[in-house]
Amino acid sequence: MTQVVVVGGGFAGLSAAARLAKLRHDVTLIEGSDELGGRLRGHTIDGRTWQLSPDTVTLPGVLRDLFRKSGRPIERVVDLVQVDGRRHVFADRSVLDLPMGNRGDQHEAVVEAFGVDEWSPWVDTLADPWDVLRRSVLERLLDGRDDIDRSTRRPLDVRRTLARLARKDLSDDRLREIVLDGVRLDGHHPPATPGFLAVEHYVERSFGRWRVDGGLPALADALVTRLEERQVDVRTGVRAHELEMSSDRVTGVATQDDRLDAEVVVWCAPTWPAPLAPPPAMPAIPASRTLLTLDDEAPELPLDLIAHGDPPVRAWGDGSGQWTLAHHNAEDPVTALARVGVRVKDHVVERHDLSPTDLVRLGHWGWTWQGWTSLFDRPGVGTKQRFGGTLFMAGAHAHPGGTIEEIGSATAAIAEAIGPAPR
Repeated sequence: MTQVVVVGGGFAGLSAAARLAKLRHDVTLIEGSDELGGRLRGHTIDGRTWQLSPDTVTLPGVLRDLFRKSGRPIERVVDLVQVDGRRHVFADRSVLDLPMGNRGDQHEAVVEAFGVDEWSPWVDTLADPWDVLRRSVLERLLDGRDDIDRSTRRPLDVRRTLARLARKDLSDDRLREIVLDGVRLDGHHPPATPGFLAVEHYVERSFGRWRVDGGLPALADALVTRLEERQVDVRTGVRAHELEMSSDRVTGVATQDDRLDAEVVVWCAPTWPAPLAPPPAMPAIPASRTLLTLDDEAPELPLDLIAHGDPPVRAWGDGSGQWTLAHHNAEDPVTALARVGVRVKDHVVERHDLSPTDLVRLGHWGWTWQGWTSLFDRPGVGTKQRFGGTLFMAGAHAHPGGTIEEIGSATAAIAEAIGPAPR
């Protein structure tokens, strides 16, 4: 049995602890706040809660694998419900309700809305890059550039940027906006973002998007229960700030008033641990968030909507009248929505605005792309090799990224690398 300390009680920490405890390791999880769940719990103001990121996931198999390999299948714990898709609204007032999870439905929707037949053939070309990206990056730990050899780089076309891809492959400006605006709102610059990130459109079309019944807080509750079932030693209100080292191996974690011995540390907290040198990557600056509560007379809106314009705005809700708007503060986002025909101004009963600075104080938002090689600058890459399998990293701040699917894939790879405890 290996002594494992997991630092951070968000989705990354919960999923890593659950997997490793099922592999019979002695797992202690420490969390600086008084509650587990992290960003899954949303952002609460005066008793109302908003999700600061969309609460749907694709690749439901990642969650199914997590629950199956840590105990009972997810279907016996929470329900996964497939959502219809996403509405795209454009400056010319054209509307595309884009289905997900079915090629034929998506193809018909685009042709009917735009009269062009280039979207589905283009998405088809992303099948091979997705397969390579999944096997070579998403589902494994990376030690360095040698892990992405020429046979991998070729199908990914690593030097082609997302901006160039959209310009060369798509002739309809509205389809280009679908490819680029979401990336911009995530804090990336398309001319510096690798084009292989477009595989998200193939993934959404192939697997759909899914919502946990009860929202992401229900997922957090299910994982907390799983830790109890797996007898993980959970300690809240304990902040880790430093790794204890001996030569090139991690031997423990220093907290504000104690030291925890560890043979393996899985660092899932957004803070950076001393004495490690900070990563060379550049943190992504999140788009501002405007949190709205709408009255019962508000027009019915899809639960996921992107208004493409200058500036773009993305809106999502949970069906309860709570809406989150992501935008770049170029103008009032409610006004920007009205310009494309989404009129909610007269129905706002509560509003809160969070700046990028406010959001950065709440946690980590990943790293901005600076060309494809910036993939190797992310925390977690090479830690197994450098620290002899005693240090791993997962979470929004680590490889391969901060979505639930990426984090779930990372903790699966970490659990595989550590392996089961000796009997």
